[in-house]
Amino acid sequence: MTVAELCQRMSSTELSEWMAVHRYFMPLQDSWHQTGVLAAAVVSPYSGKNKPPKPSDFVPLETPPQHPVQMQEALRELRWQMRGE
Repeated sequence: MTVAELCQRMSSTELSEWMAVHRYFMPLQDSWHQTGVLAAAVVSPYSGKNKPPKPSDFVPLETPPQHPVQMQEALRELRWQMRGE
């Protein structure tokens, strides 16, 4: 549903209550985590013994926007990792 539909169907109080339930009591199903577990299990036999993949390796991270210099450094690190150096 769109944000406009959500605002019509649910009050901010109810949304806050659902967020609290998810955070503190009973996490709602997380399809990204479930997919990460499956992907890690599939890739694990093909990875090195010292570097087994974690489910979190396959889950997109929510990070704040980076400064261009930080972004360039992250790309350099990624290239370095992909070469296996």
